[in-house]
Amino acid sequence: MEQIWWKQITKAKHFIDMVTDAILDNKSVILSMPAFVPWHETMYEMIAEILNGENSLNRLISIDCPTGDVGQYLLDNYCKKEKRASYRYGMSYASFLAKSEDIVLNSSYIWVKAVSGQKLEEWSRFIAEYNKNVPSHMSPAVFILEIQDSARKPKAVRGVRHISFSDTIDAYDKFTFCALASTDIAIRSSLRPYLAEMVSTICSDDIELCAQCIRWGQAFLRNPADVLSSIIDKECHSDFSPFVMDLDKSRIDSLIWECQIKLIFPVIEKYRSRFVSQHQKEISAALPIDNAFGDVITSPQDVELGHLVQLVGMGRISLTPRGYQELDLFRKARNDLAHLTPLEYEAVEDILG
Repeated sequence: MEQIWWKQITKAKHFIDMVTDAILDNKSVILSMPAFVPWHETMYEMIAEILNGENSLNRLISIDCPTGDVGQYLLDNYCKKEKRASYRYGMSYASFLAKSEDIVLNSSYIWVKAVSGQKLEEWSRFIAEYNKNVPSHMSPAVFILEIQDSARKPKAVRGVRHISFSDTIDAYDKFTFCALASTDIAIRSSLRPYLAEMVSTICSDDIELCAQCIRWGQAFLRNPADVLSSIIDKECHSDFSPFVMDLDKSRIDSLIWECQIKLIFPVIEKYRSRFVSQHQKEISAALPIDNAFGDVITSPQDVELGHLVQLVGMGRISLTPRGYQELDLFRKARNDLAHLTPLEYEAVEDILG
């Protein structure tokens, strides 16, 4: 599933390209990421592979955000002992490191994980001063600061690009992933778009949860809440963090209804239009009629499903028992959706065929 997301979803690939392009351009990056990054390790490995292919002299290094002073940490970990000994207090760490040519830092891409708000400001100040002091003939170290999405956009820093996962990826990308992921699932082809829409609608903020739900196929469509509860109890993200989701029934029912309005309602309308075309002469002979609002209906194309059922019952339209059963199925489905009530799976299955 991770290969589908990072290699086949256009904007996910573009996100990786933006990160690697910035790094190879010797620009540090502030990387705004969601709470649940899909297959984070796979993303990191792909970025590392691209960087190594373009510049094998530099190394991508991942570190947890240090709690102490940024400059002191870099001096202690990316300079040899004798180089550290040449540092003199009074000179800033950023200036000293920027002007040092024979240190490991110069050939490093430092990926800093879980950078908090206060630490982001400290790192930003360090990088700004570091970039200012790097001699023109030297390639600087590049820093990738991974922060969690927040309402506040990071302050602009010279030589630093801000790349946001959430600004790059949208709902269509998540639906496309679900559609591609469903191709190998044992389910009728007519139900695949519905499965993709249901999963992407209910689990849209968590791509790895989408992948888990897709694997359940028809069972998810029958009872999304039960499947989600089972996944939350037994499974976890690729980084071993737990799946988290609000399983409130009214919320899930509302999302199911939203999905059905997108996919099922147009099918119902197409059925009504087709039915009217097939029985236009019989319907025209029964007009005019009044609708529920007291309006006079004079055109067959304006006759709703409820009136069509009535006309069949009055003998004005001739239908087989099976044809009447189908008409009544679509009438009930249309009424339920109009009253914000999600359809049972069996009705969806019959409507989509």
